[in-house]
Amino acid sequence: MFASLVRFGSRTTYRGSRGSGAGSSSRTSAYSSPNSRPTFAKASQMGQTFKRSQRGLYDGKTLQSGHNVPKSRQKTARTWAPNVQSKKLWSDVLDTHVTARVTTSALRTIDKMGGLDYYLANTKDNKLGQWGIGLRDVLALRLRQLRLEGKKVGRNAPEPTTSA
Repeated sequence: MFASLVRFGSRTTYRGSRGSGAGSSSRTSAYSSPNSRPTFAKASQMGQTFKRSQRGLYDGKTLQSGHNVPKSRQKTARTWAPNVQSKKLWSDVLDTHVTARVTTSALRTIDKMGGLDYYLANTKDNKLGQWGIGLRDVLALRLRQLRLEGKKVGRNAPEPTTSA
């Protein structure tokens, strides 16, 4: 009696590629192979960038990839996107708010550096992306114009005085 229960009982151990699940069919095995598609790390090394990060301040964050692993240990591929917020950031040089898509880590870095202008001036190009580099160029042009006019901009700028 006990031998029949052991022999015909449910199988709870991992069976590999046999049975149902990813890789069980020859039709899906080519698509589910990790070698059939480049990972995000390989894509970034080859020069392919995370396109969405070029339209905001992502602080070098990209998509992360991995697996969901439930109790049955049947791994399924998944991705993690960066935590992106749409925020209005104050720029002293432009004297206006700039609406930007910003990751939360970029917001922390902006706070630590003392503002958007200092963040853009002191951050490397690969962390800024195309949008950030363009904004930095606009800030540099405006700062040059203000200096030619003789105005001071920044933390230590004196209040403008009006002569009556």
